[in-house]
Amino acid sequence: MAIKREKENKFDSAVAELNEQEAAAGEKAEKVIRGMTGGVRTKTIVDKNGRTRNVRVSEKRKTMPVYIPESLFEQFEAINTAYGKSNNSAIVELIRDYVTEKNTVLK
Repeated sequence: MAIKREKENKFDSAVAELNEQEAAAGEKAEKVIRGMTGGVRTKTIVDKNGRTRNVRVSEKRKTMPVYIPESLFEQFEAINTAYGKSNNSAIVELIRDYVTEKNTVLK
């Protein structure tokens, strides 16, 4: 008994190829967005006009009290002013660098 082989439909193969291209384009767009947002998580939404957009997922902010000598804080503030940064952004940068450096402890 011979097995009948079905012919591949040109339409189906074209649709499959378009799906692959769309998936590749989606991955590329996600990489670009991740690069632009610095790795911040994004979520895809569809607005009422049918357009899709990627928006940042906002994270909850935490506060913590810090007690340091006033002279040390004045030096910290002077350095940040010289760099044109806010104190908060400098602290966030310090914490981010610390977590990145010490992340191997968690793994």
